[in-house]
Amino acid sequence: MHSPFFYLFFACYLLLCGFIGWSGMRALPRNWALRAGWVVGIAFLSFSFIGGYVLHAGYSSSLRNIGVMWIVSTPYWAIAALFWRALGFVGKRRRIFPAWVGAHRERARFLALVATVVVTAGIFAAGYFHFAHPVTTVLNLKIAKRAEPGALHIVVASDFHLGDTVGAARLRDYVARINALKPDIILLPGDIIDRSAASLDEQNMGPELARLRAPLGVYAVLGNHESYAGADSCAAFLAKWGVRVLRDEVVEIAGGAFYLAGRNDYNSPRRAPLGRLLAGASVDRARPIILMDHQPRDLAEPEAAGVDLQFSGHTHGGQIWPVTWIVRLIYENAHGYQRKNNFQVYVTSGLGLWGFPARIGSSSEIVDVRVEFGK
Repeated sequence: MHSPFFYLFFACYLLLCGFIGWSGMRALPRNWALRAGWVVGIAFLSFSFIGGYVLHAGYSSSLRNIGVMWIVSTPYWAIAALFWRALGFVGKRRRIFPAWVGAHRERARFLALVATVVVTAGIFAAGYFHFAHPVTTVLNLKIAKRAEPGALHIVVASDFHLGDTVGAARLRDYVARINALKPDIILLPGDIIDRSAASLDEQNMGPELARLRAPLGVYAVLGNHESYAGADSCAAFLAKWGVRVLRDEVVEIAGGAFYLAGRNDYNSPRRAPLGRLLAGASVDRARPIILMDHQPRDLAEPEAAGVDLQFSGHTHGGQIWPVTWIVRLIYENAHGYQRKNNFQVYVTSGLGLWGFPARIGSSSEIVDVRVEFGK
């Protein structure tokens, strides 16, 4: 059973789709076939995401992708419709349009619809460019605990979402970019797999993951999408191709120079309290402790537990405006660096993404981290 919030959201979504459809239909020429086609098209787009999950094979993946494209673009269509409505309202009271518009209202409405399609397509083309060209964010950090060696080079890459939207060719590019930075250790803080490990096997992505190279190893934690896809099968797939998955575990790195802890996802029923995870007699709190936790929730907990540096993902930095604003309201730190006393955290916007391949108001990113130890 879905929550009441789901049904409220779905009802609002359908109303929004109806408003977009009605606004667009008014801008079309008075041709019943053209307007009927518009209504059918809007209905298809509005229900394609649901249809993609109802169908079990065949066109299900394509329908989901079309549905996601429509869902993430609805705010833009709605804003455009409201914009033209507002201009029309003002235009009836003041002369803000040239005389041609008043003499050719139907043609002017149609041109407004064409302009909306062109501008929105341009925005999402720019968003695709931001997705396809990841930025490298450089961080230079200090941890006031001694360790040998006295410095560490980490590359952090989260939220690949391998499967439907992000395929083998894109993964090949990600691996090349990460390896080119020549890190000491590679950390992957969750959502590496989008829907199923089987889809990665079908696309032969395992050998690409196996090409990740770092002297101290490649480590990951599972995110919420691995939970949806089957945590055990995802962990087994990653381990098969050389990625060490930490599931509420703490391991010593570089001969005990520092600890690396990895938590089960926030929604996992098997997630242990962090204090208990770090309470083992073998964990020397005088050594640096680095943590991977997919979702950046309750940052007071790792601070209180004595974690020195945490890496998270999950938020995608909002991925597409206006969600970029919404995630800032939900999370204390939705993207970027934050320090709380001796605790430091970086939340990456991730390399891949969910759904439509575009980023508007955010960037795909690799985090290139240089850590200096010692007081």
